[in-house]
Amino acid sequence: MTLILTEITEFGIAMAADSAVTTTYNIGRSRGHRVLTGVKKLQPIHYLNAGVSCWGSGEIGGIDTDIWLEDFIRTHNNMSVLADFAIALQDELRRVAGTIAQNSLGFHVAGFVECEGNKFPTFYHIHNGPSQYASISARIDPALFNANQDFPPEACPVGLFKITRNGDFQLYSELFEVVENFFNSRVRPLGIEIPHPLSLDSIAEYLRFQIKTVSEIYKLSNLVPGIGGPVTTLTISEQGISGYETK
Repeated sequence: MTLILTEITEFGIAMAADSAVTTTYNIGRSRGHRVLTGVKKLQPIHYLNAGVSCWGSGEIGGIDTDIWLEDFIRTHNNMSVLADFAIALQDELRRVAGTIAQNSLGFHVAGFVECEGNKFPTFYHIHNGPSQYASISARIDPALFNANQDFPPEACPVGLFKITRNGDFQLYSELFEVVENFFNSRVRPLGIEIPHPLSLDSIAEYLRFQIKTVSEIYKLSNLVPGIGGPVTTLTISEQGISGYETK
């Protein structure tokens, strides 16, 4: 299981990912789970000043997904445009993982791109299956992996936060809908701001807090502890990658 988050804001792009991979095994009539932490689900693309994270299946073509992704980044370092990277990743996934079940593997790719003399944030979600956006779903083949540009390059208005979450996000989304409502209705009127001061770094730390909170709930529940381990964050501004940290 996995929980990865990518948020586009007026300050830039913040990405976060847990580092747990769960293996299920059967011994006789018993069923158990083994959780490996420290997996690099979120990685920088330094030559594009961008980031890429993965959710879903723990392997591609018999290779651990994070190792496969690290090799893909290294062997495609001749690219200078983020769109080319997204399309190349799409094409490689079609080649090596074309028959994988829908909604079981995907990648977030985000960064700033040049557009009409300015730099704007953009976000690609590369996966098979239908897109959550009707305009995209209408023109793709859901049986194939597609580099869906969910957020075309444009300035993010002040106060607007565009977040995409993937993996095992049901509990996360339910919980933080309640938390955000509480912060807005009960905490903010008291003059308390969370996160504070509002910045790209504090937004990334807030995403880390969200993932760690869900991770601790998993530990205390009867759920398979598939979200956990150190959390990696990556921040990107117009000037490029400004932070990359796992803790």
